[in-house]
Amino acid sequence: MNIKGNVNRYELVDTKLYISGCLLLLSWLFVPFILWVFGLFLYAFVVKKTPFDTVLAIIISLLLSILIASRYIGYLWNGSDDMPSYLMAYERYDDIWTMLSVSLIYAKHGDVLFSLYSWGVACLSNNDIYTYYFLSVFITYGLIWRFCKEIDGPSPLICFLLIILFYKFFQFQWHLIRTCMAVPILLMGIWFAQKHKKKGALIFILGGLIHFSTFVLLLPLLIFSKHLTRRWTLSQLIVMFIGFILLAVIGVVAIKILSTVINNYMINKILTRLVFEPNFSKLPLLLFFIAINLIAIPGYLKTSNIKYLKLFNIMSYLTLLSFVALFFIGEELHRLILPLYLLYAPLLLFALEYLKPKFISGFSLFLLIGFHVAAFSYVIFINESQFFYKGDKHRHPLENSGYDYLVMFKRYWNTDVIYYDGYRNK
Repeated sequence: MNIKGNVNRYELVDTKLYISGCLLLLSWLFVPFILWVFGLFLYAFVVKKTPFDTVLAIIISLLLSILIASRYIGYLWNGSDDMPSYLMAYERYDDIWTMLSVSLIYAKHGDVLFSLYSWGVACLSNNDIYTYYFLSVFITYGLIWRFCKEIDGPSPLICFLLIILFYKFFQFQWHLIRTCMAVPILLMGIWFAQKHKKKGALIFILGGLIHFSTFVLLLPLLIFSKHLTRRWTLSQLIVMFIGFILLAVIGVVAIKILSTVINNYMINKILTRLVFEPNFSKLPLLLFFIAINLIAIPGYLKTSNIKYLKLFNIMSYLTLLSFVALFFIGEELHRLILPLYLLYAPLLLFALEYLKPKFISGFSLFLLIGFHVAAFSYVIFINESQFFYKGDKHRHPLENSGYDYLVMFKRYWNTDVIYYDGYRNK
């Protein structure tokens, strides 16, 4: 047996991968953005885990944050763009004692921690809009990367890329900045709660102070966190499904009764969405997540990996909840299923390890990566949000290199951005 020859061959492979990683780190400044993204996916696909993962995650987060914060704010989707509401409040944060009232009047929320964060950035940046938008997105990406690292699946970097480049989640980051920031914190709280109950609960509460609605949505997972690593039988799942439906109905009835005796903003906000009006416009998205759950079942029945079991149980709960919600808040379903965008990628990567033969799992993952790159490219290509509207009109954001992104960052940082608030002032 030629042990020395095998060792030398492995060392040569490691050296090539190390050199490839260094070249990837250097090339982001000069290579067109979309080509660099594809190269990043390819590198992560081949290497799985590398010493460069965190640095590469920071670079892609930086570029995407610069891109998103450079958009033309306020004209999207016939007034559905939420950013003007946040910015109307942000421009008026000047006194910590009026912070919450400003948030409630203009941004329509009373979440203390997000208001405190927004007020702090406003004080430090003299209410500079671009600073606030850029930091909000960049911090969120950092939290998502921390979540992917905590799960520690087969490839945290691929997991991270699949999440942030999923075309719908990429669009959510343009305007649902408060929810997107809260979700990874809440999920990390649930993740820690089983072994570190106090730490998990504290993290979960912090997430709730950023977005209360998602806090309520995920609270049952925190309460029953010790059962999340359990493998449930079919009969138990049927009983749980029936119980879940009953609890959902009781919850709807309770809120409607409560609204007759208490005139509260949060209760009224929930009540306006709790009407029996089935809407299946968001069903295709939900079917995607249901398909991920089904793909994960064979591995779930075999695995002894507690991370796999926990991910499957969390995602199954949210998928079931979303299915029920189709009949009550179908039009607003995108807000309810947002945590699924962070869960599907790590669950799928775990599930593919149990798919035989191996080339099928590898080919399936490569196809999924191709779909993400294509869909992400299409969203930027149509450019309905007018990214880099202050830049060169003859060059598309997909063509710009990392250096071009940094140049645009400097321009926006120096000149700030304006936004249209007409929809929110009506």
